[in-house]
Amino acid sequence: MVSENDQDSLFRSILDWIPVEVIGSYKVVEGAIPADYDGFRLWITILAVPVTFLWIAFATKPAGRKIAWRQALIAPFAFVIWTMAIAPEIIRLLFPSWEPWMGSVALGVGTVLLPIFDGILEALGVPQN
Repeated sequence: MVSENDQDSLFRSILDWIPVEVIGSYKVVEGAIPADYDGFRLWITILAVPVTFLWIAFATKPAGRKIAWRQALIAPFAFVIWTMAIAPEIIRLLFPSWEPWMGSVALGVGTVLLPIFDGILEALGVPQN
């Protein structure tokens, strides 16, 4: 079992990959959608995945600098992992047997896999900036 402090630490390590602007916007939009509109909430969540990529690739790129491709590629996966942990009711629409504890497992696994994925991308020559 993951303790509350451990889970907070796992959340922070996942959140480091996701732009705060995407998380903030997502939470505002999700909060504005009535609770009984689960299908609409699912589509907003699905839409947020490519937006996460696009935000890092194009909205945060200073003039004259290259795109942070590694973070742009990893951020959507981090967003999905984060959503698995904080929104089990949305994930349950895709996977009916989804249980909230599975989000903690996703956080733990994601915390290990995302830096490995970053290292693989770096070894392949994918630039960060």
